[in-house]
Amino acid sequence: MILGQKQQQPDLLYLEQALSPWQSNIMQGNYAFEQGALLEARDKYLLAKTLAGHLLQQFLCAQINTNVIYAIEHCIPALVVASHNLADTYIAMQQPENACKWLCEVHLSLSPLIKHTHYDVQKVSKHHYLKTSAELVSFARRYPSLPELIEQVNFCLCSESTTNNQLH
Repeated sequence: MILGQKQQQPDLLYLEQALSPWQSNIMQGNYAFEQGALLEARDKYLLAKTLAGHLLQQFLCAQINTNVIYAIEHCIPALVVASHNLADTYIAMQQPENACKWLCEVHLSLSPLIKHTHYDVQKVSKHHYLKTSAELVSFARRYPSLPELIEQVNFCLCSESTTNNQLH
């Protein structure tokens, strides 16, 4: 068992190092957001989202083992957090159409992961898929005077879904 643990530690250290720039950008984005520097926050969150997305894709293409599953389980929430922070920034910038774009994008990116061959990936994907669904419904309710956004949200919620969650 000790031998196996020693072999896993470098891989887990790699994940920590790989997610370090994501975390740094999230923290810098949060600080900028709190200071009202919304353009800087947007840029930091966009970079964090891009980093998380690339890492997730790399791990999804890797040969499945416990370390890869562990990495995927951490990259999915990293992607969701960055996307939601980006959407919140666009809302603060009074650009709900851009916020809707990022919320829909992250939600749709989780759809294929729900069908992943590994149960743990399915589980974490489904958890965040349900969270992003709720966030999209909340977002649409916040902007009832923008029917084009409600239409986008409905399209997003109905894509890849077996249930009809349309808002009226």
